[in-house]
Amino acid sequence: MAETDELSSDIPLKLFFRLYQAMNLSLRRAAEVLSEFDMSAQQWSILDSLNRAGYEKGMTVNGLVEYLMVSRQSLNGVLRRMEESGYIERVVNPDDLRSRQIRLTPYGREVCLKVEPKVKKFYHDSVRHMNEEERVNSLNLLNQILGNMRKK
Repeated sequence: MAETDELSSDIPLKLFFRLYQAMNLSLRRAAEVLSEFDMSAQQWSILDSLNRAGYEKGMTVNGLVEYLMVSRQSLNGVLRRMEESGYIERVVNPDDLRSRQIRLTPYGREVCLKVEPKVKKFYHDSVRHMNEEERVNSLNLLNQILGNMRKK
């Protein structure tokens, strides 16, 4: 297909509009699930990021910014509130004593154990109509889109 034909296609517009709709609806539904825990979707994404295997010692703020693809400014406000709530703590980075890492507190880990099953159910319910192959293909396609967007 010629580049001008490709640019005139409505499919990318429709795809991104659907992604936009899916993200907005996902955030709204996640807020409903997380309201029981008085937690925002942004807070959950940080807790879940820090709760991954291999990240027990925490992540730098820059690491969280890159992983979550958010601005440092928006992340700092959420981190401050989470620290005040006792979910996370800032500790000296053992690899660079000049910097700090964000890590879960024991309370933060406890909260993750309570929240995770409800969030997982929400995620699974959202893709219940898809078989495993369709889920994997969808993930691969989204990864391709992210890869293209990162190239600028």
